[in-house]
Amino acid sequence: MSCMGGEALDPGGVGITGPTLREERKVVTALFADLVGSTVLGERLDADEVRLIVGDAVARMVGVIESFGGTVKDLAGDGVFALFGAPVTHEDDAERAVRAGLRLTQAIGAYGAEVARAWGIEVFSARVGVVTGPVVLGSIGAGQRVEYAAFGDIVNTAARLQGSAAPGSVLVSESTRQSIQALFDWGEWRTLELKGKAEAVTACEAVAAPAGSSRLRVDMGVQARLVGRERELASARQVGDRLLAGSGSVLFLTGEAGVGKSRLVGELRTHLEHAPAARGRALWLEGRCVSYGEAMPYLPFRDMLRGWLGVAADEPELRVRVALRRRVDRLFGERAPEVYPYLGTILAVSLEREAAARVAELSPEALQYRTFEVVREWLSSLADEGPVVIALEDLHWADVTSLQLVEQLLAITNESAALLLIAMRRELDHPSWRVMQKAMRELPHRATEIALEPLSGDADRELLDALIGTAVLPADLERRILEDAEGNPFYLEELIRSLFDAGALVRDADGTRFDHAVSVIVPATVEKVILARIDRLPETSHDVLLAASVLGRQFGLQWLEGVARPADDLRGALHELQRLDLLREGRRWPQPEYRFKHALTQEAAYRTILAGERTRLHRRAAEWLEARQDANTEDVSALLAHHWLACADEDKAIAYLARAGDRAREAYALDEAIGHYRALLPLLERRGLEHDVALVLFKLALALHMSLRFADANAVYQQGFDHWTRPNASVGLPAATLRVATSFLPNDPDPKSAIAWPNIQLCMQLFDRLVEAWPERAIVPSLAERWEIDADGLRYVFHLRDGSAWSDGTPLTAHDIEYGIKRVLDPASPGSSVAIYFALENGQDYYLGRNADSNRIGVRALDDRTVEFRLVAPAPYFMSVMNRPDSGPQPRH
Repeated sequence: MSCMGGEALDPGGVGITGPTLREERKVVTALFADLVGSTVLGERLDADEVRLIVGDAVARMVGVIESFGGTVKDLAGDGVFALFGAPVTHEDDAERAVRAGLRLTQAIGAYGAEVARAWGIEVFSARVGVVTGPVVLGSIGAGQRVEYAAFGDIVNTAARLQGSAAPGSVLVSESTRQSIQALFDWGEWRTLELKGKAEAVTACEAVAAPAGSSRLRVDMGVQARLVGRERELASARQVGDRLLAGSGSVLFLTGEAGVGKSRLVGELRTHLEHAPAARGRALWLEGRCVSYGEAMPYLPFRDMLRGWLGVAADEPELRVRVALRRRVDRLFGERAPEVYPYLGTILAVSLEREAAARVAELSPEALQYRTFEVVREWLSSLADEGPVVIALEDLHWADVTSLQLVEQLLAITNESAALLLIAMRRELDHPSWRVMQKAMRELPHRATEIALEPLSGDADRELLDALIGTAVLPADLERRILEDAEGNPFYLEELIRSLFDAGALVRDADGTRFDHAVSVIVPATVEKVILARIDRLPETSHDVLLAASVLGRQFGLQWLEGVARPADDLRGALHELQRLDLLREGRRWPQPEYRFKHALTQEAAYRTILAGERTRLHRRAAEWLEARQDANTEDVSALLAHHWLACADEDKAIAYLARAGDRAREAYALDEAIGHYRALLPLLERRGLEHDVALVLFKLALALHMSLRFADANAVYQQGFDHWTRPNASVGLPAATLRVATSFLPNDPDPKSAIAWPNIQLCMQLFDRLVEAWPERAIVPSLAERWEIDADGLRYVFHLRDGSAWSDGTPLTAHDIEYGIKRVLDPASPGSSVAIYFALENGQDYYLGRNADSNRIGVRALDDRTVEFRLVAPAPYFMSVMNRPDSGPQPRH
């Protein structure tokens, strides 16, 4: 555990400002950068000169980091410590950090060369270490010296990596590289022994960011064919076909992150590029917005222009200028000099003197106006030659200038064979949403919205099968994965990817196979997408969402009122959270209820809460529920157990877990009962409560048995026997008189014929069985000290305890058990409940006279202390049958 405090100051001494600095737990990316060779300056230059040079270099590093959305946490001499993902999360924090590191080393390298030329000294440079991992963020200090600090191992690791990096390089940890490996070119892996680290650390140098790599996905072999989007794809193709016929349109593809917008764009592109048009072939121009590009004017149009020219982002500027001039001359002829400077300005190239003179005298407003005109002319001229698709992805990240330009471009669809294709999220507060509203209002005959919702019906299961094959995952894990993904293709792909990363899924020559069980957690890629939205919430809405996450996926308004802080504007926050589609109203009557739109949103929000606050919220939730449990029509034992356990009150957790397990089993909610008993066992074991552990193991085994999981049930029974100590049984002469209070005097002490309840009660008192039922329907050993059940549930073997005898002293044997059950099946004098024993092999045939050999009945004494039962079919109720008085031994003598 490590921390680094101190207010982050720029060279002018201004502290951190911006979003609320909350105490929380997060996965962030830490960046350490340090100047290499700056100490030489002190030997060669005056102290004031050194201060200015180093200060300028540090200012450049800070500027680069902040341009990518990083938070400069500390300045230490000639070093910088920054966090990406705190206090505000972005879904691409790791990418931002590595891009910042590369840009930073380039900027300092260039600046170092300037310093070397000016002072005739050795070039100095920067080196960077980048690590991703969990930290706790919060305040440290006291009095007037309270600072925002990051606590976690990654802080030390990033500093050590930076020290191991070569000058001018960026060294990246394996944890960071995993999620962004397709976005960068990489050097060789290095295994490093770092000071303070018990184990070696694996790292790799990030070499460069190839052009167009910012939106690539890491290829782990889990992306599948498009499923469940037949209607949406057909609608998109209709719009595309109108374009091919010469009619312009505006098409908006909207939906939440990961729902498949980019995939649909790709499918439409494939369709248009292979379909014949009325005039030429469709030209596809694509511009992508990035989350760190909101301060970069014209970024998607720069991307679009480079694609049109066929030049990469790292092409030499001269080649870009030459390509632009050639293409503009060909398209505009004599008017090319009027167009070239403005397109060159968008590309941010250095213009020739004559071209630069055309724009130098313009005011910023006039330059923007004319640039908009030129872009419109450029696209209209292209559309005159054939259909043009102007595709803009992730418009919700666009800079303000680009959004204004998009609004101006809407009208060209009225005049040209141009399709303005816009993919964006449904973020109602972002200016991009107003672009769609304007298009729908002013161009209703041209504009279409295709709103992508989560996959419905069996489409999510079809996608899962396409990803890994059919019936690869165990049923319970498959159900959990589908429930968590909730129809979001990106979430589903990332959950499956996380199973590959954990080794639970393995690819071999035969396809994909399941290797071993692992816990399903929110993948970091998905969590980043979710937290990026949560971090943008106003403070009250943010706090209410976190309080709600403690209550689970669904919660009532009154319960939330009992947990949230009294000062919170609860209803206002709930309205805001619904408006942003993070929460949805479940019902209004009799009491309002709400639910998280996604279970993963609830999990991701919950994981950010620090332990102390989490305990406080769980305790308030438990106290509120406990005070009202008598008024609840539903049993809330399980909820109470969960909350008391979460706030470390084990006494209450044990009581409520036991009650929840028993009630769930009585209601035949067996999976829930199994979960409660499994959670209860370690609490009892830690306290050394052997008898209680045995009882819970027997209840757990019975629940598994009732759910036909016979092998699991048998294994748990064996554990139970190891903990079980039978209460002392009386031996010798009778010591008491049995008294029975009843409205009907028992008159039949024979278990075979007893049918009236008083007679059954009498027989239960007079005759022991192999097992007996205790309170809460726990079935425990009685005459049998242990038993085994075959995995198919068709064979049971019971072993009798030593010393059992009849009241006259005659030893009781397994043959007496065989005799008693065969008495019930005797066709000449059958028992009153004979049909129950038709579950035994040949039991029904013997009773009906179709088989006269009683030795073929599925009950047999293997020796004096061992009896075997063979069934015709698995019987989940069979252990209860063994507690019936007519299943027990009868005195043959």
